[in-house]
Amino acid sequence: GNLQAVRVSIRYEESGNSNQKACFKGIHVDTDDVAIQVRGDQPAPPTPPPTRKPTLKPTTAKAPPAPPTNKQTAPTTQPTSGGGGGGTPSSGNGGPQTASYNQELGVPSCAMGSSCDTLSLLNGRHNLGPEVNQPNTLDNCADGVKGKYHSDESIDAIFISSNSGEDMKEGSTVTVKARVFCFDKKDFIYFFHTADATNPSWTLKRRIQCPGKGIQTVSTSYQLPKGKLQAVRASIRYEDGGNSSQKPCFKGNYVDTDDIAIQVKENPSFQGMPNAEIEEVEMVVEDPNSDYQSDEREEQLPDEREEQHSRSLQKSKKQLRRNGSRQ
Repeated sequence: GNLQAVRVSIRYEESGNSNQKACFKGIHVDTDDVAIQVRGDQPAPPTPPPTRKPTLKPTTAKAPPAPPTNKQTAPTTQPTSGGGGGGTPSSGNGGPQTASYNQELGVPSCAMGSSCDTLSLLNGRHNLGPEVNQPNTLDNCADGVKGKYHSDESIDAIFISSNSGEDMKEGSTVTVKARVFCFDKKDFIYFFHTADATNPSWTLKRRIQCPGKGIQTVSTSYQLPKGKLQAVRASIRYEDGGNSSQKPCFKGNYVDTDDIAIQVKENPSFQGMPNAEIEEVEMVVEDPNSDYQSDEREEQLPDEREEQHSRSLQKSKKQLRRNGSRQ
């Protein structure tokens, strides 16, 4: 037969109530079938009766028509979620993409599309949360281990999208948003970018001060350079007394650094940006009422920590709250 089938049925049998019927009724019975197409030599169809008297001359019989195969072809559409286990995310169908963890890169990654969202893949910091697959960085940049989940700093999600709404391509302008948990206004978020996620060379795009304690959203926009597999890094750092550093991997007890890789569409008409074109690093407070803002704001800091009028008071308060320096 060209089209055959197999049936598997599981049945609970107590006291020998076995039944060999192909379809057995029972509360706990599950029966499933699978159909398979079988390929093989087909016998020639029977010769129809002659419609006229046979001749004595031999005739050459016509070959029987080939049997229909109805063979299904394998789908050509690739999965839309990037990552899996390869260094390059699979090609998606475009449009919004959801990141999945890429084992080779060690970070969440997305297939080609108009946006990429990590959802909960980056939530927390190190073992606080905990953050799954931590540290989620291309260069194994480690996170700080001190503090408590959503009492101290963490990068919880990264979202990147093209400003035009079309698939992200070389030369297009994109906006990167990071949902973060800030300890207070001494926290700063750093955005870095690399044109090659397989061999990252990070460029600082923006430095943003936290608006206040709790879940906040900060963002920046920039133009994508040449490169088919690019990446974005967000890093939150507690800075007290001017200990700022523009290094892409900064060590600290409360530092959280996370990356996301994106597949970018090639754009032959885009010749790239000159090396001298580096965006100015800004200290800008973003609007906390963005689409990444949580429904319930975290409890605000007490007034005595919001307004500290002397350096000595700052140090004493910090020691009581942190039981040591945050440096």
